[in-house]
Amino acid sequence: MNDDERAILWLAIEDFSGTWEVVWQFRALRHQDSDVELNQRAEDVLARLPQRGWVDLYHCEEPYGKLSKLPSGETDSILGEASAWEAPQAEAVSKRICATAEGRKVYEQ
Repeated sequence: MNDDERAILWLAIEDFSGTWEVVWQFRALRHQDSDVELNQRAEDVLARLPQRGWVDLYHCEEPYGKLSKLPSGETDSILGEASAWEAPQAEAVSKRICATAEGRKVYEQ
């Protein structure tokens, strides 16, 4: 596991973190990178974690309402949406992540 994957897993363990929070985390770690670079890195790294069984993606009815788990086969299309990387407005449907039991186990090793 690399540092980027570790940072995302922590967010996913801590809470049902928003996908846009991954960009915020990367901005804190890579303040010299542009927004485009940060978004691309977030998309690239986060896309790998559901494939490994470490993270599940959810739709969330904001503000922090009903959560619906998304099929793992939709990860690429969901993360390819610009809205996945923007903080949601009230009453919007956001994308969130949560660590799986396997993801927690890998993080703790």
